[in-house]
Amino acid sequence: MSTNTKGIGPLQGIAMTVTTFVGTGLMVLPALSVSIAHEQTAYSWIFTALIIMPIAIIFALLGARLPHAGGASHYIGQAFSKPLQDAVGWLFLSILIVGPAVAIKITANYLAAFLGFDQSMFIYLYILIFILFLGFGLAGIQTSAKTQTAIVVLMLLAIVWLAIKGDILNAVQLTQAPITDTQWQQTFSAISVVFWCFLGIEVMAHLGGEFKNPARDFPIAMIVGISVVIVCYLTVVFLIFAYSSYGDEQTNNQSIAVLVSSIAGESASRWVSFGAFVISFANVSIYLLGFGRMVQAMSENKALPAYLGKLNRFGSPGNAIIIVNLVCAGSLILGESFNLKMEWLIEMTNGSFLTVYTLASLAAWHLLKGKVRYLAIPALMACTFIALQIGESMLFAFVMLGTAYLFSYFKAHKTAIA
Repeated sequence: MSTNTKGIGPLQGIAMTVTTFVGTGLMVLPALSVSIAHEQTAYSWIFTALIIMPIAIIFALLGARLPHAGGASHYIGQAFSKPLQDAVGWLFLSILIVGPAVAIKITANYLAAFLGFDQSMFIYLYILIFILFLGFGLAGIQTSAKTQTAIVVLMLLAIVWLAIKGDILNAVQLTQAPITDTQWQQTFSAISVVFWCFLGIEVMAHLGGEFKNPARDFPIAMIVGISVVIVCYLTVVFLIFAYSSYGDEQTNNQSIAVLVSSIAGESASRWVSFGAFVISFANVSIYLLGFGRMVQAMSENKALPAYLGKLNRFGSPGNAIIIVNLVCAGSLILGESFNLKMEWLIEMTNGSFLTVYTLASLAAWHLLKGKVRYLAIPALMACTFIALQIGESMLFAFVMLGTAYLFSYFKAHKTAIA
């Protein structure tokens, strides 16, 4: 879009892709998946990675050919109708009700582990974290991209250190292939959780217009970035199982700190907790910036008030960023008040994103030309398979999309009559 600042190159794009996919997921998903699949967890990750690749390629192709802050909703609108485009935008925004609360809780857990705070201090940590989110969001994409490039380098060095110190080769040997029906069931059950790792595909799509050369750099950032992510996750999965750094929700939320404590002692664990906080913070900040761009696009498309589409002097949709942060804060308060389970929130979020991915894959069949359009078929098959694993948690997405579509359809019909 002409309103975006085109300043991201391929290396920065790869860094943003890695932090988008890794971030908070690295801090909890390996432990959570090991709690479900045990010795077979690595196969859950490998299967999910193979399943997600066609979807990632579809988004890379769409992002290269149709760079737009609206991301998937724009592709769907181009292929089908404006009411469906607006409905997908609303569905994506509805994820703010369930998704970010999980990531923010993980971020706060690692900051608390570093500072030595207990649960009674979390309210102050949440306030501090939201102030930082707001500052980074208002500063714009350039500041975020440069910061995340440095974070990715440090994170990769830390994972290499953990792999060497924790004897990764011995840890890999503990993995077993699923053989019995129970083991296969556990392996596939973990996929519904592992899928959370790959939700950044949609967020990155909103930032396609920020690249200097979207047709060249966006696919490179997506494919290379995802490959690096898979290696990082598998490394941590092997080590967490080998050192039994998983179990109840509290242990899973601080699994990296527990792992480092087992490998290198409490002192190292404290500083790794700080690093985990920084990575989590970078991850959530790019998610919220993606949501902000979505609000901006909906504003420009007249689905939301015009003032939400205005950019500040850093090229960031300031008003949209403020609204996104306020909604996230409300979601976090509700989640804490009703003590909602993290696994349940993750699966509802996965269902919403998966619905968007399914519609985007259908749009790709209409928008892409030549043989590449046939990639939409394995992408749709992948979406169907994952939906079966998520099960009844898909209802949240169906209800939200259906309600939003009816609202958008009747609004468009009324406008047409007027």
